[in-house]
Amino acid sequence: MDPAKPQLSELNLIERMAVWFLRRRNALDQPHVHRWPADELRTIRWLEVSAVILAAFSGVVSGALIGGSEIWLNATITDTDESWLRWVEYWALFLAISVAITAVEIVFLYWVVLWRVARITAIAGLRLSDHQVEQVIAIGLSRSALDLPDPQEPIYGIDPFQRVPRWRLWGYALLYRLKIGATSFIVRVMLRRVLARAAVRALIPLVAIVVYAIWNAIIIYWVMRASRIRAAGPIAVEELGQRLSGQVEALDADTRRLILEAVAEVIIRSANDHPNFVILLGRLFPELEIRPGTLDLDWADRRQSVRDLDASAQSLLLDVLQVTVMLDGRPSRRQRTFLREVCELCGRSLDEERLDAYYGEFFRGQGIGALGRS
Repeated sequence: MDPAKPQLSELNLIERMAVWFLRRRNALDQPHVHRWPADELRTIRWLEVSAVILAAFSGVVSGALIGGSEIWLNATITDTDESWLRWVEYWALFLAISVAITAVEIVFLYWVVLWRVARITAIAGLRLSDHQVEQVIAIGLSRSALDLPDPQEPIYGIDPFQRVPRWRLWGYALLYRLKIGATSFIVRVMLRRVLARAAVRALIPLVAIVVYAIWNAIIIYWVMRASRIRAAGPIAVEELGQRLSGQVEALDADTRRLILEAVAEVIIRSANDHPNFVILLGRLFPELEIRPGTLDLDWADRRQSVRDLDASAQSLLLDVLQVTVMLDGRPSRRQRTFLREVCELCGRSLDEERLDAYYGEFFRGQGIGALGRS
């Protein structure tokens, strides 16, 4: 499958419904993707804060309902008869009530997040049609809003997971899917172990209310943060592409290829198939006039070629890499290490504080920010 053209038919029903919802609510306020002015950034921040507040509130409500049902069942079933049949009845009713409440809560949280993500895309001027890059954005945002992992697939012939053991990928996938339910279960078990006395154990349902509220707030905070990064990516890629288009004619074929191979190394070290990487590579390959699947991905063999670049080409390479490491979130330790290595090959040193400042501008929807003026 062409990574620039993901197919809705390959998504599950929930993902397709999320994409449909985002497109339906995406009434554009701006005709084109653009940097976020102060008033729009304030609106985006409020959308994020309100999502976290509503998530915490839903945690309080669901925790109260589940806790109340547990108290009611303890009073009406387990206290009247200690037979195992009564315990089966107790747990069957408790699980049925919990599942029903949780299902309603999940639907509510999906609505809260999807509505706000759609609003953010409209503010940012993103189009969510079924055309190439716009569909990548739509599907990527739907997955972040649903808190679903991206598919572990190569991007334009570059496999971000080629150095990650398969068992670790399986473990990550399992933990990703179990993190909400497993955490609630573990917390409940720990509370029962710590609050072992019968008089104190009655407080567990009440304590669980606080746990649900805090956990909901944390999860939705992560979701909204991930969604903002995906919404901020297109403007950064667009500005980087514009900068490249003004300098690409001065680059020879080997330099163009080296730039893309360095970008590929960043993506491989990130071990992340982030949709912003798809958008970036979809812009770089045609801009640098290189056909996907033809890169030499042996960076250990190619790295010394960085020393042979002239000063302007080295500066351009470093700028492209600094944008790349931002696109999937705050630069990781591995990405920073790679940037440091490339800087040393260029006879320079990495300015960590400036890199963090660049990321701050990117996260605020300012594209490549001051990096575009460096």
